[in-house]
Amino acid sequence: MSGETKSWDQATFDVKMRESQAELTELRAQLQNLLVKFGLRALKTYQAARNLPLRSTEIESLVKYELDNVANDLSEKNNQLPIISQVRIEWEKQQAK
Repeated sequence: MSGETKSWDQATFDVKMRESQAELTELRAQLQNLLVKFGLRALKTYQAARNLPLRSTEIESLVKYELDNVANDLSEKNNQLPIISQVRIEWEKQQAK
């Protein structure tokens, strides 16, 4: 780096924070939709092994189990490292623009 420092611009920061909040809201909606797909996949897989329709309590239990598994997968370091690496690469690409 050239040693230059940017002066603090509160107005620009405030705008960026509002944009970031809107982006976070959109990403949460996308994540929820993705997790719904995980839940539906689990229900379809389980239903394929049965002749009777799933009961409400079974649906709730299976979806909770699936969401717990997704959260556990994401918390494992071996699963985080590829994500971190990919984010780093994408960040560097964005900074080069």
